[in-house]
Amino acid sequence: MASETEPETIYKEAPFQEEVDNTIPAKVHIVAPSTLPEGYVFDAEVGPPGDLKTITVEVPPGGVVEGQIFLAPLPADFGDNLPRVNIPTGQWKDGLFDIFNAGVFHPSVVCGFCFTQVGMGQLMQRLRLNWLGEGGEDESAKISFKIVLTLVICYTIFSVALELVSLDYYHYNIPGYVPSLKFMGGVIFTIYSIIALMRVRESVRAKYSIPEGTRCAGCEDVVYSTFCSCCVVAQISRHTGEYETYKGSFFSETGMAPGVPQIV
Repeated sequence: MASETEPETIYKEAPFQEEVDNTIPAKVHIVAPSTLPEGYVFDAEVGPPGDLKTITVEVPPGGVVEGQIFLAPLPADFGDNLPRVNIPTGQWKDGLFDIFNAGVFHPSVVCGFCFTQVGMGQLMQRLRLNWLGEGGEDESAKISFKIVLTLVICYTIFSVALELVSLDYYHYNIPGYVPSLKFMGGVIFTIYSIIALMRVRESVRAKYSIPEGTRCAGCEDVVYSTFCSCCVVAQISRHTGEYETYKGSFFSETGMAPGVPQIV
């Protein structure tokens, strides 16, 4: 029988292979209020809308210009007394191909492999990135999932419509514009998907101080986002979800169940 003082785990889905040291501070996106020299110290408000907190920020080397977005480390005691998602820093929580660590039919797996762009949109919303995978406090970062979902739906309708047009012809007399539009639409959507996911991965690595590996040094984000996009989405989802404690969701904008603390 468990002791009454024993802490209760909110939700347990699957154990991960190892615990990762969290001594490196996480970082947060800051929008420069004006042009400032390096070393300048000012107060900035960070956190989800309606729950902003003030931290002290030091301008990085080289200084910043007004409106520039840069990363600043969160204080070690930030949010100590509040529930929060515990996200490892310094290295990935698990490997790129550890896809079933959270469960075989977990949302991170299903969304990552069956609805890759939708899963990417959930990560953008979770991490408060815009629809291009960039950090900041612009309005598009608040509706990034809706924007990505709209793009996916529009591309699906576009593709289905062209297929329906093709049904009226034999394969040898299909109008030339049909395959041309199919090709151009597919190329544009694929390029967007790769670039956006690459930027999401870059943002996660920068925010949590995760270095590149040795296999594709200098181009890891673009290579993995191009050839392993499903695994990339699933890995980032596991890394930022703390699924040992909090439940994932197929149908939410962030891929997390209602009530899960928002990521700063």
